[in-house]
Amino acid sequence: MDIISKAIRKGQHLCEKIRADKQTWDFFEKNRIGKKIYVLGAGNGMGYFIRNCREYIEIAGVLDNEAGKQGKRLEEICIDAVDTIYEGIVVDAPSVLKRYESNEIVVLITAINEYLSMAEQLEQLGIKNYYILLMMEADRRKRLGKAAQEDYFLKYVDWCYKQKIDNKKIIMLIEPYGEHAIQITRKLLNQNNKLDIVWIVNDLRVEKPAGVRLILQANRKRFIYEMTTAKIWLFDDIVPQFITKREGQIYIQVKHWSSITLKKFYLDDNDNHKSKKIETAIKSDGERMDYLLSGSEFDEKTCRSGFGFKGKAIRLGSPRSDLLFDDMVKTRVHRYFEIDGEAHICLYVPTYRNRQLDSGYAVSISLDVDRLLKTLCLKWQGEWFLFVRLHPGLQCGDSISVNSRHVVNVSDYLNSEELVAAADIMITDYSSIMFEGAYVKKPVFLYAPDRKEYIDHERSLLIEYDTLPFAISESNQELQKAILHFEQNSYEKGLDSFLSEYGVCEDGHASERAASFIIELLERN
Repeated sequence: MDIISKAIRKGQHLCEKIRADKQTWDFFEKNRIGKKIYVLGAGNGMGYFIRNCREYIEIAGVLDNEAGKQGKRLEEICIDAVDTIYEGIVVDAPSVLKRYESNEIVVLITAINEYLSMAEQLEQLGIKNYYILLMMEADRRKRLGKAAQEDYFLKYVDWCYKQKIDNKKIIMLIEPYGEHAIQITRKLLNQNNKLDIVWIVNDLRVEKPAGVRLILQANRKRFIYEMTTAKIWLFDDIVPQFITKREGQIYIQVKHWSSITLKKFYLDDNDNHKSKKIETAIKSDGERMDYLLSGSEFDEKTCRSGFGFKGKAIRLGSPRSDLLFDDMVKTRVHRYFEIDGEAHICLYVPTYRNRQLDSGYAVSISLDVDRLLKTLCLKWQGEWFLFVRLHPGLQCGDSISVNSRHVVNVSDYLNSEELVAAADIMITDYSSIMFEGAYVKKPVFLYAPDRKEYIDHERSLLIEYDTLPFAISESNQELQKAILHFEQNSYEKGLDSFLSEYGVCEDGHASERAASFIIELLERN
């Protein structure tokens, strides 16, 4: 279904008023003559409009419903306005339209997500002469034809690579992981508030600090523009091959785990590159990485092998793990899930299974919740909640009832590290998140009923499973016994020995060191 059909279907109440055949550039050009032009929407759609209109259109003002944008200069919100005729325009509230008669103005709606509600808003103000940029662009592309669209896109990409690299712009991949980047962003803004920090997300509703811009990864044109003009790329995954790194740009790889990981990955994981094409893409990306932010010698060694990384490793710890040292996080999580501040949390985080994902079937988890909660109360007393964070390829077994008040499905909670920080104990199987609880001496238990099948046939490990400093259980009975016999002092001695062997030392200040390193890079270059 094309964008016009979607728009009409989504806004049935506006069907008679928004006619797709009238939402065209031709009608806009014809009806804007002699009228003042206002743009409604100062976000990504405005940037698209500035970059893609054939010639700059003189406008009377830019409007936005978001109070935080009103009163600001357009270039503070939309980087595309810099060095254009739109620079200096102060964003206003839509209420300014009440100054005019309907036949005196034309309104161009540039919003990407809320254009239908904005159209209804204008109707209520008595304004009939409005145009929706998305629908106009859909009509233009339809008229151009596929070949012309491809040619237009190639010319746009060529234009992007000719633009000046912004020495204050840092672009970061945030979803689906991004926890290192989020922590680094906060420290960067503390140290230098003049940076242009861009987050690549899958949903523009992601909560962000003031001073950060969001772009959708699915918006390919915007993605290419921001990538080609940023001084620094900060990614925890592979950068797409259609993006070419320019001379003068700096690529920092932060990977999406902490200072140590259990499973082999990328080039070392045969299951991950099923084709020569994917393997070549990983190797190519590894060759263009300039820096790796690492947390241990083990981390650096495995990344050189797994990524094919050939650049310089900067050992500063795990930025995402800094949250573990923040006492306020636990309070925030308790409030978010509306549980008593004195209650205890057991976080259960099983990893995904490749074979089930590949076959289209999800694996069920056989954890006996009733037995677990009773065991926790017996061992540590108090009220206990089980927070279950599942991968989309996993399903709860019959024993895990999300209808229970003491079992909370936290799979949709954005930041897994905050959950680790809030938890009193953790249970996992093969996820490297196990190490992060260990950094702050939280009890960690491994429940691995499919241990032999997983290790023999699913994923190869970088560390021998039996050498991990955690109690390993293959049944609910063994897990119960491990919890009841847990002894904190001997556990901490084992942890200290293990982390020392792998050169891991977290102190809660890794993101500060990362931010300082990045700012130093910008000043040096």
